[in-house]
Amino acid sequence: MKSIKILLILIIIFSSLATSCERENEETRHIKGYIVGFAPCTIRHQYKIGYIIISENKKDTLVTYNLSDEIFKMPASVVFNQTDTLYNIPEAYFQNYMDSPYFPDEARYQFKILISFRYAEEDELTIYGCTTDILFINFPEIKIISASKPNT
Repeated sequence: MKSIKILLILIIIFSSLATSCERENEETRHIKGYIVGFAPCTIRHQYKIGYIIISENKKDTLVTYNLSDEIFKMPASVVFNQTDTLYNIPEAYFQNYMDSPYFPDEARYQFKILISFRYAEEDELTIYGCTTDILFINFPEIKIISASKPNT
């Protein structure tokens, strides 16, 4: 009987630890930053565009695939939902995708954004077939919960 109680206590402890680890990854975070570039593979292969976001303090660089149109199109839209287009990014900003995943210097801080997000779970990661691409990005992938243009 005593061993059953100990076993039950251990199960409860381990399950609460596992739950807290899962919740930590699902925690909603907020940053003000800039859309500064894109995942080159998404342009080259005409996938849904992955945008690179850098925090205003430049401590976080992230990538998200849920701020773009459902299908590839140019000029590229930054949309959180179909009725709210935050930006239309000119096609010219994507032309050097073979050399750099970033927008031209003059446009680097043009697209301010305020986001609420969570880090993508392993089963939510966006994986595209880009094995022949030399330029690839390796930033943490996030799922946007809400996005807006900040007031200045």
